Amino acid sequence: MNTNETFKFKLFYFIRFLGDGFFYPFMSIYFIQKGISEDNLGIILAITPITTILVNPLWNYLVKDSKISRIVLQVMTVIEGLLIILITKVTGFELIALLIGLIAFFCSPYVSIQDGFTATYCNKNKVEYSSIRIYASIAYVIATLIAGYLGSYFGYDVLFLVAGLFFGLTALINIWIKPIDSKSTSLDQLPKRDFKSLIHNKDFYKYLIFYVIVIGAVRIGDSFFGVYITGDLGLSSIGYGWVYSAFVLVEVIVLRFMTVRGNLYKEKNLMIIATATFLLRFLIYFIEAPIEVVIIATLLRGVAWGIILYVHIKYVINIVKLENVTTAILIITLLFSIFTGVGNYLTGSFVRVNGYPLLYLILAGLIMLGFISFLVFTPKLRSSETVIQNK
Repeated sequence: MNTNETFKFKLFYFIRFLGDGFFYPFMSIYFIQKGISEDNLGIILAITPITTILVNPLWNYLVKDSKISRIVLQVMTVIEGLLIILITKVTGFELIALLIGLIAFFCSPYVSIQDGFTATYCNKNKVEYSSIRIYASIAYVIATLIAGYLGSYFGYDVLFLVAGLFFGLTALINIWIKPIDSKSTSLDQLPKRDFKSLIHNKDFYKYLIFYVIVIGAVRIGDSFFGVYITGDLGLSSIGYGWVYSAFVLVEVIVLRFMTVRGNLYKEKNLMIIATATFLLRFLIYFIEAPIEVVIIATLLRGVAWGIILYVHIKYVINIVKLENVTTAILIITLLFSIFTGVGNYLTGSFVRVNGYPLLYLILAGLIMLGFISFLVFTPKLRSSETVIQNK
């Protein structure tokens, strides 16, 4: 294992998600404060996944191997940082929607490509993916806590400027990372992607359906969570920063535990626990519990996401061939984007009329549907040299 190169990947995730933490958790609240209605907020939140649907095939075609992935990641993060800073300079629904659309067009597959690039490095160097991914969660703990105070005292424009700077720094770190040399692996040479074998992989489709329904429902609920807890429940910006930081801290703890002890548990059982936790959380939101109970329930998000972050990439690697990991993740992202795009678009108008409790009940029903599909049609994990090396 190349310790120096692994450190670069950890820093790569840490800086990138520092930028994420200063922008994305506060984006919906910021737009509402700028006078965007919940109807239009739903449209804005739908732009990213819908645009992803259109551009994902293009990126899927361009990102053929880890060398291209490395270059694309460098360009994407610079563009994203610049566009986020521009958001602070405009007003009005149309201009904000345009900038969000541009971010989606150029940058929406970023995390999928980053995960595929990193998964390839981890598999080839016998590094546990979650030992790198945990630094993204640590970054979120720090960023959201600081951002809550900065947003309260200096306004959200400052947060987005800081986010843009961190995205630019991420590009420099990515340049620092060496290209992945396929000749340095015990696999001798990593073959090119085999799209035909991927589209005939029934277990991949089983996992795809489960992930899109369950994680898609969770993403829709989380997209409006900031507005729900600060608007309907009256939590301050500082309080929201503390809550967000707290549940990500729980995520870090769980992910760290999974990194050390996760191999003792079956992947299926871990997925069941995570899904049940997501379900319980949304049911608590539905019953309109006191804000203290809502905050405690929100910490469950950290438990579930800590497990998902540990087991998701492992599941994909174990179901598809290593050379198809990035393509598989991009396909998952495509279907996930369709689901969340439609969901976010409908949610904006829905909550204005029906409120958030009913929204979370419907989302809980979708999670239950995905849960049942996973139990009935559990994806089988293949047994191969690749799987053994990844473990």
